[in-house]
Order: sequence, then structure tokens, then C-alpha cells
Amino acid sequence: MPSSHAFEGCNAKPTSAQVVNVKHMGAKGDGKENDTGTIQKAINEIAGTGGTVYVPNGVYMVRATGKGRLRLRSKMTLKLADGAVLKVIPNRARSYSVLKIGKATDVNVIGGTLLGDRGEHDGKAGEWGMGIRIGPEVKRVSIVGVTAEEMWGDGFYVEGATDVAFCSVVATHNRRQGLSIVEANRLLVTDSVFEQTRGTRPSAGIDIEPDRPEQKVVNVRIEHSRFINNAGGGVMIAGKRGYTADVEIVRNVFEEGRPILIENAPHVRSTEICDNRHIGQVAPPQEGLNAFAETVEVVSLQADCRSGRDMRFEMNRGNTKKKKKKPAN
Repeated sequence: MPSSHAFEGCNAKPTSAQVVNVKHMGAKGDGKENDTGTIQKAINEIAGTGGTVYVPNGVYMVRATGKGRLRLRSKMTLKLADGAVLKVIPNRARSYSVLKIGKATDVNVIGGTLLGDRGEHDGKAGEWGMGIRIGPEVKRVSIVGVTAEEMWGDGFYVEGATDVAFCSVVATHNRRQGLSIVEANRLLVTDSVFEQTRGTRPSAGIDIEPDRPEQKVVNVRIEHSRFINNAGGGVMIAGKRGYTADVEIVRNVFEEGRPILIENAPHVRSTEICDNRHIGQVAPPQEGLNAFAETVEVVSLQADCRSGRDMRFEMNRGNTKKKKKKPAN
């Protein structure tokens, strides 16, 4: 179960009762018809209202490339039924995204499956086909109960976002990463599964890796999640280019493969790794942390981590500064 750190982002709810059902807008969900335009029309209608776009059971073929792909807007929830699938129309693009969230605030995506074209991709170039791409200029996003599978690149990708929660998500059989965190502040992953990532490097369950010197990843908590047989490791933190600090990796289970890899660690600071469990055998020197990690600041193993990080979204954090006591007369 998610910890108290997760209560806010994981309890994402619409802020209005307005609902638009995509089938009422004309979407077929038959696994044949291109439903992209109809679903986008529903998104545009609900945007800014705090309401919900509802996707009933069915397989909805969607375009994931170019300007015609699905783009979520501010102040809305996209709710997929348990049996609802957004399936990528096979393409040859180097990059794509099933759902794009950019320059937006207060967005929720709840439930359902995003199915990539990995087995049908018409090309060999590129590695950036994403399930959900978050950023730039994004605040307060909750991804809850969503499965992203068979992507040409990553299940989930974050670059340029503040206050993001991944709760009870599943990333399975994606080609490059389960989740890439490239630039973010206050990002929570809880009660989730990242498994069977393989095909092109790094092939990690979660990869924390700024791409450019000016990018930062700070205040990240990864907890109560499972990492199963990912070719490049369960969690990877790469500090070669940008700056990474204040990461907690707490009470997770790693099955097979390398559990946690930290490389180019001079740019990785103030990170705590504790109360995790590894199941299965790993040949040395790959067990645990990479043997070549060299740190200039603290990376603590098996610290108590009991204090935890305040992962509440910024708007709800309030004034946490202590008031100065008045001097006694």
C-alpha cells in the first residue's frame, strides 16, 4: 500500500462533476477505427473545467506521432475503464507518445492500458516512443493505475515537471526504460511495478538521468515498488551530465538482474537507499551498487529513512517556516 507520503497525488480526483464519454462523441473502440480525433475533441471540451474524459472498455487506435497525437490540457482528468486500451497505430517514427502532457497544470490520468507498437514498429531507428510524456512546464500531475507496455522507448517519461506522482502504475516489456526521469522536482513513485525492460540501453526499470548540465532531478522518492528482470537494472542513477540530489529509494523489492546502479556519482548528491530487498542471484561485481561509483557527497546505504521527504504538492505544503520566539521581557 502507498505510504502517507503518497496520500495526495495518489488520491487524484476530478474537481467538477462534468463528464464527457468518448463514445458519445463518436469514438468506436473497435481496434480498427482511428479514434484519435474524437478523443482529442473530448479532451478539448473538458479542458479547464476540472472534469473528466471517460474512456469505456474497448481498444482505441490512436495516432502517436506529430501534431495529431493526443495532448492533455490543464485542469482535467482522463479516466480509462479497466478494459480500455489506447493502442498505438504502428509507425516508423523515431519518437512518439500516446499521451503528451506539456505546458499544463492539474492533470490526472487514471486506469487503463497504453499499448505501444514495439512488435509492429516499421523501422529500426530511434528509441523515444513513449507511453506518457510529461513536460515541459508541467505542474501537479497524477498517474494512477495506468499500465504502459510494449513501447518503442519508455513506458513513462518526465522532463520539466514539478509535483508528479506515479501510483500503482505498471511498466512492462518496454524497449528502453520503464520510467525516465530527466528533469523534475518532487516526484513520487509508489506501489508500482517495472518489469522486463530490454531491447536498447539503458533498459532500466527507472532511470534518473539528466541529459544536459542545466537540468536537475531533485526530491524524488521511490517506495514500495517491484522491479523484475530489467536488463539494465532496477533503478539507475546517472550523474554524468546534470545534477541529481535528494533521492530516496525505500522498501522496494528487486527480482533478478542488477537492483540499483549509480554511475558517474560526482553529480549525485544526498541520496538514501534503505530497507530494500533483492531476490535472485547476481554475478559480481554487479550486485548492489556499481563498483565504479565515486561520490563527492553522501550516498547512504541502509539509512533509517524514517523521516522521509515531504512529497505534498507545493500548493498544499503551506508555510513550514518556524516562527521565531519573542524574547522574554
